[in-house]
Amino acid sequence: MNIFSLLLFIIALAYSFLILLYAYYFKKINYNQLNYQFDKFVNVSIIIPARNESHCILELMQSIKNQTYPYQFIEIIVVDDASTDDTFKVVQDFANQNSNLNCKVIRIEDNTVKKTYKKFAISKAIQLSKGDLIITTDADCVVGCDWVAGIVNLYIQSNAKMIVGFVAYSNDDSIFQKMQNLEFLSLIASGVSAVESGYPIMCNGANLVYERKAFDEVNGFDLNEHFASGDDVFLLLKIKKHFGKNSIFVLDDKNTIVYTHAMKNLSAFIQQRIRWASKTKGYKDLSILLVAGIVFSYNTSIIFTLLIGIVYHNFLLITLYLFLLKVVIDFPIILSITKFVNRKDLLIFYLPLQILYLPYILIIGIISNFISYQWKGRTIKD
Repeated sequence: MNIFSLLLFIIALAYSFLILLYAYYFKKINYNQLNYQFDKFVNVSIIIPARNESHCILELMQSIKNQTYPYQFIEIIVVDDASTDDTFKVVQDFANQNSNLNCKVIRIEDNTVKKTYKKFAISKAIQLSKGDLIITTDADCVVGCDWVAGIVNLYIQSNAKMIVGFVAYSNDDSIFQKMQNLEFLSLIASGVSAVESGYPIMCNGANLVYERKAFDEVNGFDLNEHFASGDDVFLLLKIKKHFGKNSIFVLDDKNTIVYTHAMKNLSAFIQQRIRWASKTKGYKDLSILLVAGIVFSYNTSIIFTLLIGIVYHNFLLITLYLFLLKVVIDFPIILSITKFVNRKDLLIFYLPLQILYLPYILIIGIISNFISYQWKGRTIKD
């Protein structure tokens, strides 16, 4: 009992230190809304991999068209990844109707030989790109009019090799989607806090920026081709290893938040989270393994003591203590991120989410190692 209690204490201490550290670094980030005045301009290539996105990609293209950054320094490359709908035609029509934009769409007729899928599509676009700075986003996103200007502004100031941006959900009409939004924001907050701390461990390809020459220097997505997902995190880890942890910056401008869509139902949500979790098998970075181990161990400890408590009732008090500690420790960073994206209304779902998160993280963590998942109409097993 003493050894077990000591182990729980160590896990709880490690978890508390980690989350409070992230909350501290999140507070340190200077969240700006700026007026942009450029002494020089940087050529950027916006790369958008798309598969079966004809229903939503036009909204993204229109938001990119509305950028305040000068058109002549923006290149837009959409990669139609073997779509079975009208994605190619929708983008091609947009490009034809907006000839003042440097917009092109390329088609990958058959992307089934390689498992890289999205990484393969992005690599193809980068090979054709002419920009010094690569900006990636997803076809189901919408960006603000100062998105590119904010990115270039930070790049010029920092000379970063990679820039990690904020992503939030814009559609959360149902209670399920609101809780999903809150959980997603907690992941984004942890990711940017880790970058700010100097030990980046994750990012989101829907709002990710990197130097073209940095991408080439680390050989792009090489060595990670056997994972269908992970175009974002694997590249972040390679850039951190090659250029150092201080080469990666947080895009600390509220004008540059990218908005995407929450999953419509539980099945789609689970498929998405399995896809995200499946790539953890390929991680070799000590920081990310340590963080993942601490978070998973602490949450499973609560479930474990609860199950033991069914037989040995004194363990139920330990379960309560561990859960209440989690509620208290997690709250500061959740409060900060909801305030940043002007969604403090989501905090009403904080406690229910804390309860549901415990079995969720355990189940997803286990099954992601054993089952295939659906992604864009493809069945994938990493």
